[in-house]
Amino acid sequence: MNVLLGAVRRAVDRNPAAAHAALDRAQDAAEQALSELRAVARGILPPVLADRGLAGALAGLASSCGVPCEMTVDVPGRCAASVEATAYFVVAEGLSNVTKHSGAASAVVEVSRKDDRLLLRIADDGRGGADERRGSGLTGIRRRIEAYDGRFTLDSPAGGPTTMRVGLPCGS
Repeated sequence: MNVLLGAVRRAVDRNPAAAHAALDRAQDAAEQALSELRAVARGILPPVLADRGLAGALAGLASSCGVPCEMTVDVPGRCAASVEATAYFVVAEGLSNVTKHSGAASAVVEVSRKDDRLLLRIADDGRGGADERRGSGLTGIRRRIEAYDGRFTLDSPAGGPTTMRVGLPCGS
């Protein structure tokens, strides 16, 4: 975030548009850091997962999404708590991106389990053009996924739509 704010300081007079874009990225980074700090303060695992399970926790995210969101969760049994928490945070960040950046009219989240993998798909009908290099949210998602030897792909051509796919080992 410090690097982004330094870029704003350098660009504010000579390129206000670039400064504004860097401020947006810094705000996203601050929000992500605050979200992660809150999760650590709560003991890493969101209480809603223990209270409602993965399907219930994700349904809560969908209902509070800024655009209509269709949610399908087909996950028999439970995955490791840390994997479910990672899935929860990935969906939360993904839906936050849909609301803030995509201009979408709707979103779809599909969560399923195939063998020992938890599979996530987050899609929207927005303008596309999502780019990991332009913010910390998508980079944070990739890091979370890779920490579990998971897979992350993002397809977001200019003009849309955007689809994020994640595969995580369920753990034991």
